[in-house]
Amino acid sequence: MMKKLFTLLAVTIAFTINAQTNTNTGTESLNDEDTGTNNSAFGYQSLKSNISNKNSAFGAESLEFNTTGFFNSAFGYQALQSNTEAKSNSAFGHRSLTSNTTAEYNSAFGDLALEDNSTGGSNTALGYGVLKNNLEGKFNTAVGSRSMETNNSDYNTAVGALALAGDNWGMSITNANHNTALGYQALSKNEGSRNVATGSRALKNNTSGNDNVATGYYALNSNTTASFNTAYGSMSLYSNTGANNTALGYWSLNSNTTGANNTAFGYKAEASANNATNQTIIGYEATGQADNSVVLGNENVTAVYMGEDSGAKVYAGEGSFTGNMTIGGDVVVSSDARLKANIVSLGSTLAKLLLIDGKSYTMKKNGKQKIGVLAQDIQKVFPELVTTDEKDMLAVNYQGLVPVLINALKEQQSEIDIYRKEVSELRQMVNQLITKQ
Repeated sequence: MMKKLFTLLAVTIAFTINAQTNTNTGTESLNDEDTGTNNSAFGYQSLKSNISNKNSAFGAESLEFNTTGFFNSAFGYQALQSNTEAKSNSAFGHRSLTSNTTAEYNSAFGDLALEDNSTGGSNTALGYGVLKNNLEGKFNTAVGSRSMETNNSDYNTAVGALALAGDNWGMSITNANHNTALGYQALSKNEGSRNVATGSRALKNNTSGNDNVATGYYALNSNTTASFNTAYGSMSLYSNTGANNTALGYWSLNSNTTGANNTAFGYKAEASANNATNQTIIGYEATGQADNSVVLGNENVTAVYMGEDSGAKVYAGEGSFTGNMTIGGDVVVSSDARLKANIVSLGSTLAKLLLIDGKSYTMKKNGKQKIGVLAQDIQKVFPELVTTDEKDMLAVNYQGLVPVLINALKEQQSEIDIYRKEVSELRQMVNQLITKQ
């Protein structure tokens, strides 16, 4: 009998000590407290079902259904209300983390922050409605009113009101992972992955586009489904819907829409058209000229130096120059026989060459006096030496006239040799006649 009394007394003392480590105020707060210690509950039904340790609940129905979860902190009406066994969550604000059940290491600061989260862990939400609809997305960080409110994906970071928010309240974005958004409405409609937006409204309308980088106010603002674009500078690639474009500088490639594979560096550097392809434009207010082309500088540029004018080699295919060209060294033209096929001699060219007349003329654009030939004259006798550009203007391959001149010279030399032989024979005949006399 005495042994039973001592046992009962020990249990009573232990329960009393245990109970003394908990603090509760409010109807049914810590109502089912059984074995938990170091808990604090303030508010109607706060920590009502708790049997665990080291939880803090402040607000009606906060941590109401928590049983075995520990190290949780809830401040606000229904904060962490549904949490049962998860640990190390912090919720501050009306219905913040209210649906969380088993997810751990979440921090929610603000009304409705992480409201619908159930199994997503290691999320941080700061602001009204932040990560509101997240259910199971994990390792997300969002700061700013309604930022990432519809997110249900992983490894995203959003800083700014409505950043990575989604198109409408109530939707659930499940496949938008590894995105970073910094700025008001940055990536606000995003459902793509691996995008980076820094600046107010940067990549604002992006939906399924992936691997885009936008830095600057309204950078890549209109992009929706296109991927692999990079924009640095306010309004850069603003209208873009094409892929694989790179723009660096304020307003660079601003007008590009469906164009792809373009590169622009410089203040207001633009392609020649909004659907341009593979244009490279470098320089202040430089404008592209054609697809698959490179432009260095604007119309005011007067010189281009390579390697600080130290003799750097320039490699290129075909070229077109509208002005004078001065070359300090030799002009060497590739002419290896191994590069050629169907090789035949030009034969006689003298007669054709005589049909060409050298001219002197004045250039209409600048009034300069020139000496040369007319492309139309060359075209009549050597059409293969004349080309036509996109403006239907003719150009002459002057270098191609060299073999024509060589053959004409050889032909003329052959005739001279014949005349010399005839003159020599005539002299011999004259000398013989003089000798006989």
